[in-house]
Amino acid sequence: MPIDTLIFDQGGVLVWTRWDNVTTAWAELRHTTPQEIMDRMLKGDAYAPFMRGEIERAEFRERMCAHLDIQQTIDEFDELWRSAIEPNPDIVPLVESLSSRYRMVIGSNTDELHQQRVESVQPIIATFDDFLLSYELGVLKPDPEFYEKGLAKLGLTPDQCFFTDDRQNNVDSAISVGIQSVRFESVPQLETALEALGVSCSGV
Repeated sequence: MPIDTLIFDQGGVLVWTRWDNVTTAWAELRHTTPQEIMDRMLKGDAYAPFMRGEIERAEFRERMCAHLDIQQTIDEFDELWRSAIEPNPDIVPLVESLSSRYRMVIGSNTDELHQQRVESVQPIIATFDDFLLSYELGVLKPDPEFYEKGLAKLGLTPDQCFFTDDRQNNVDSAISVGIQSVRFESVPQLETALEALGVSCSGV
């Protein structure tokens, strides 16, 4: 069956995730290193549950601040957390071209604060038809359940879809459920991969 649906990851593809914007600021508050902050952030009980939609943003702030032993106002915390997201302008022409001929879907590990930022800094997000977001699906990539739930939500079979992500483990997981997938490295590389699968990128 020809591919008619293209699923794009967000961070590392449609936008850039600049964690150093966040970790550097928190490291200064704690008089430690950005890497130490990043390690503690990923190992705590705040980030992953928030991305799975298991906790609300107020509890996320409370858990993260307690885990890192920092004090910030709600506005300070939210503004800093959102600052990790920056647009990738290079991807825009390709998405604009593809969106006129294919069903466009976002498949992303994200949270509601970051998603607000993504939609505000990358206008091309508005051209996508459907969204598979971890905090709505209740599961994170690379768990195969992410893709299985996503396909069920879209009402599609794996062979109808193409998926791209900047992380190889996420790509491998999508392949394991039957979705043709390629790791994103650059826009020209992605165009070449799409054309090889019969997905026309003409007009880019």
